Amino acid sequence: MYEQDLESILARYSELIEVGLLLEGRQISINGKRIDLLFKDKRGGRLIVEVKRGTVLRKDIGQLMDYEGELLFPNDPTIRVMLIGNHVPPSFGRSLDHHGLEWRAFSVAYLIEFLKQKDDNEFLLYFSSEEEQQKTVGKPIKELKLPQIKVLSSSSSEKIWDKVRKVFDPSRFGETLTGKQIKDMIEAAYPETNRDSVIPSDYCYNKVNKDIRSCKFYYFEYLRDVRRGDPQYKVLGADFDYEGHIYWNDEIVGEWIKGKKEPHKGEKWQEWSSKSK
Repeated sequence: MYEQDLESILARYSELIEVGLLLEGRQISINGKRIDLLFKDKRGGRLIVEVKRGTVLRKDIGQLMDYEGELLFPNDPTIRVMLIGNHVPPSFGRSLDHHGLEWRAFSVAYLIEFLKQKDDNEFLLYFSSEEEQQKTVGKPIKELKLPQIKVLSSSSSEKIWDKVRKVFDPSRFGETLTGKQIKDMIEAAYPETNRDSVIPSDYCYNKVNKDIRSCKFYYFEYLRDVRRGDPQYKVLGADFDYEGHIYWNDEIVGEWIKGKKEPHKGEKWQEWSSKSK
């Protein structure tokens, strides 16, 4: 797969990036800068996407920041800039999130499975050699279901928790996502979902909201050391053997003890629980 192939896939299937994008151009020039992809988002703002094949490198982040500095103007605050590659090293992802820069990562295996679900044999030809290599290496690649891409049907009684479990299946375990990314992915799978009802902090091992009734399911780790930008969450899955404190704001209200299936609740948490009954 070449870089232009990844660009073509994203141009055809913009829902990979986020819901509601309209392609406005490819390889166009804006203020002397060559832009890989230009979209209009569902709010009418412009999204500039820089595409990189393979692993994103340090120089790619520098290029993105250069683009942002050149293209963001006080008279047009709606412009967004995003970096997309097959792999973004965790340290780079944290740095981009820290500075409020948007990014996405789509592995070769992820794209292959997505295109199979779309029955897109034209684009699958881009991956023939890579797919064959994956079959002969053993079993290093998990079978992906991609519920966050395939539009899923749901009953009116299906809860947000059920959608979280289906969208963030084991193929996503270990990934770090922003709150916005989590909302976008659930909305992509379940277009009828009210995104304001998706509150990732309701499903964290180490964070609770004061509405203690929401603290029944655990799936994410809230990354407390991120001080700027959108809050970040690590996908751990249900029944993870978590160990550590549980916070409400900056106050410790409970603790997970290794090997235990339920958290130890401090006095304040127990008080909230009794009041909510």
